Amino acid sequence: MQEDRFVEQDTHEELIHMGRYPFVCAYRRYLRGVRARLSELTIAERERKLHHMARLVQRLHGVGKIGSTNPAKFEEDDIIEIFLALKARGIACETLRKYISMLKSVTRECRNTVVDEMLAKGKLVVGSDRREPTSLDKDELEALLDASKQVSGWKRVVCRFSIAMMTFMMLRPGELQKASIGDLNTTKWTFLVANPKGKERYGEVKQLPIPDVLKPYVLEYLGERDRMLRSCGIENATPLIPSIVCNKAGFYTQQGFGRLKKAIVEKSGIHFKWKTLRPTGGQLALDAGVPIDMISRMMRHTSVLTTERYYCRARADLAYARVNEAYNSLFGHEPAIAEKSV
Repeated sequence: MQEDRFVEQDTHEELIHMGRYPFVCAYRRYLRGVRARLSELTIAERERKLHHMARLVQRLHGVGKIGSTNPAKFEEDDIIEIFLALKARGIACETLRKYISMLKSVTRECRNTVVDEMLAKGKLVVGSDRREPTSLDKDELEALLDASKQVSGWKRVVCRFSIAMMTFMMLRPGELQKASIGDLNTTKWTFLVANPKGKERYGEVKQLPIPDVLKPYVLEYLGERDRMLRSCGIENATPLIPSIVCNKAGFYTQQGFGRLKKAIVEKSGIHFKWKTLRPTGGQLALDAGVPIDMISRMMRHTSVLTTERYYCRARADLAYARVNEAYNSLFGHEPAIAEKSV
């Protein structure tokens, strides 16, 4: 027991003295500890956010707003300054909530429960965005597809195919980015979502039917893909969307996909994110009369509430119009309605 106590004390001392960049050391230790329960994609996303937070912590300490860059030594005033600096960036409440959750995890890693205590006491309140889910309308989507034709070379082919796939299959960017050529079946016209969010934990690998509207885009892309690979002297490539470097085919990185999006934004003038295309597909279907529960199943959600809260919901103008039509059909005999005076 005494030996265990000494080991625990040594570990605690190590956490307190973590070199020149203690926040970085702490968040890397935290990320190593979650490898068994989080996907590589989620860990990569958290690492990017924590890297930004580390730079913010360093800057706040440099101007004297926080007393330390070591999360083991953070006090309430330090947490408040970090919280206010994040909030001042104008990020969405949902994103801010993720940052605070990660800050809590990193401080916990250093055996500092200050964030837990502040949340329990109501000293940190993130709030809610209360905004409509973000999506593009039909004209904007068509403008993106047209703009993709103006991108040069292989990027043009990838941009057009990616926009169509993410929209009409309602895919997350990573689900397409990591897809293999074998996931696409043009005999049965199905697509296997082999890398869903939360794979091996809560995400299910599912095979989805490809809608008719998407089939011409798929055939066009596969023909261009074959021609491109032959021109590079490559017989076979595992990635559905291969990135060619030194005549070798690999998977696109997230940064590579980001550069593709930037090219489309420059050509179209429409600012969007790849992840916006998933709710766009859902919203277009909902506006066309597809019930929300069916869209939720297509998006592979376990709850319709998730679909309505974050992806698509009935537009107010369409809802009012349909309610008005329903009342007219029920009470058409009323003089005011019959005379169409309202």
